[in-house]
Amino acid sequence: MNVVVEFRLPTNGFALGELFVHCPNVRIELERIVPTGEETMPFFWVIGDATFVTDVPIEGLPIDSLDVLSETEHGALCQAVWSNNGGIYEILTEQEATVLYAEGNRGGWLFRVRFPDHEATKQFSEACEEASISYEVRRIYPVSALPMERYDLTEEQREALVTAFESGYFRVPRGISLSELAETLDISPQAASGRLRRGLDRMLDSALFPQANQRNYLRGNKDVNQ
Repeated sequence: MNVVVEFRLPTNGFALGELFVHCPNVRIELERIVPTGEETMPFFWVIGDATFVTDVPIEGLPIDSLDVLSETEHGALCQAVWSNNGGIYEILTEQEATVLYAEGNRGGWLFRVRFPDHEATKQFSEACEEASISYEVRRIYPVSALPMERYDLTEEQREALVTAFESGYFRVPRGISLSELAETLDISPQAASGRLRRGLDRMLDSALFPQANQRNYLRGNKDVNQ
């Protein structure tokens, strides 16, 4: 069973943390990473004043090149080609983990990672200990920790929301467009938009008015039991 682990790293726990030395007021978001076994070439967003990126001296970083691919009013999409794949990233790749979300600032890093099973999380912990990498676990939960029944979601709505979230659709700036999301789901953009709106409506209704929804849920269970 897939397991999701949320953990924190100190600023220097991930190599890109060195960028905060040059510009401490920006925020970095890594693009969703699926391990491929190939050379690591992470894409990441620098949110805030990203003009400093091209001036960063990479001699002190394990990076062969650092390029700005595109810029927006919010920041810039960058690509780093690593000269050394060591550290937390290599460990995650070895465990066939998928980084669902990762962001950092001068206060540290937050990672949300999906592992194939509990054994992989154990091996990850052992590898970090061997490499003297310290981290703080915030949460561990199965992928199914938020069942559809809790929010009264259909399978299609949950699939759309999960895909949108993992692809960065709700980030600023967005990691994927509505058209690209629809193509991933193999539906039209109009259908994708509708599934997202209806799914979010149900989730927000359940989250903002939990007592009313709990009463309805319990009432429904009572009727069934009778």
